[in-house]
Amino acid sequence: MPPNNQHYRASEALFHGLAEVCWKEVDEGWVRYDPAAGQTFLLAPITRFVLDQLALSGRHASLSDLLSAVLQEEPDADPDECRQLVESAITALIEARLIVSEPEPHLARS
Repeated sequence: MPPNNQHYRASEALFHGLAEVCWKEVDEGWVRYDPAAGQTFLLAPITRFVLDQLALSGRHASLSDLLSAVLQEEPDADPDECRQLVESAITALIEARLIVSEPEPHLARS
C-alpha cells in the first residue's frame, strides 16, 4: 500500500522519446510500446487513467488526489475497491518506471 504522504509524478522516461511511443487500445486495456526503451507494457484501463492524470510535466498528485479523480469519473464505483485499484495502478506504474514517488511537496511560505 502506498504511503499517504507520498506524491506521484511522471518520470522522465515517460517523456523521453514521447513522439515515438505508440499506444493501442486492446480488450485487456492499453498497450504502450516505447521503441527507445525497447519495452512494451500492458496497462489496465484504470492504470492508464492514473497515468493520464500525471502525464503533464511538473504535475504531481497524492493517492487521495488520484482516488478523487477516479471517483469523479466513476461516481457509482465502490470507494474501497477504487482505492485498491488505484494503489495497484500506482505500484504497476512505479515498477514500469513511468511514474516516481516523492515525499509530499511543501507549500511555499509567505
